[in-house]
Amino acid sequence: MTTKLIFSLVALLLAWPVFAETIPQEVHIYPDGSIRLVNAELFREHAVNLFTVKAWGYKWLVPIDPNKTIRLESAYGTEIQLTELEEGHLLEIKGRQESVNVLDHQIIPALIRDFSIKTGEPPLPSVAPSEGGATPATLKATQDTAQSVTTQKGALTMTLKRGYWGGQIKILQEFLKKQGYFPKSEPTSSYFGPATKKALMEFQKANALEAVGTLGPKTRALINSLLNN
Repeated sequence: MTTKLIFSLVALLLAWPVFAETIPQEVHIYPDGSIRLVNAELFREHAVNLFTVKAWGYKWLVPIDPNKTIRLESAYGTEIQLTELEEGHLLEIKGRQESVNVLDHQIIPALIRDFSIKTGEPPLPSVAPSEGGATPATLKATQDTAQSVTTQKGALTMTLKRGYWGGQIKILQEFLKKQGYFPKSEPTSSYFGPATKKALMEFQKANALEAVGTLGPKTRALINSLLNN
């Protein structure tokens, strides 16, 4: 049994902290050295062509070789640029794993799909024949609805936590300020600091969510629904 296969089996058996808002992640490591990560968090951007991603508590270094062809896609399969990848984004990565030493691993990617970038059109939903099928007009209407939700202005679309930067942080802060959780004396910015974390925890407590101070899918869905109203 190869070392990579042993590592794969151990990874599948390891327990990891379970929070109410943890996004399911997948780690597939195969005997031939190929690897596939699903919903891996872009943990750190060291340079425009060097990242660290994290899944199941493990970290992988992801170097981007400019001399090799790498497919870069949005969640819906449209082409994106390397500069669009940001810390906190959730990625699918396919490639080959290389061991640097006992503790460190790196992935030579062939595909990087960024689930946090929603450019393009979502796929049409499949309809089972037993349900009476659907006309092209019905499918188009369903697709238009999905697209409008995806591209809604001001919606929160990614996991956010302390230390993150970006326009999504300001949307969150302005929402929390309107709700009375973020201090009125504190100016909104693009940085997720202690004041933002405290305000988010108070919002989570008030809405029967686990007060972890991180914006995960459950809190994000609730806030987006309130932003719509």
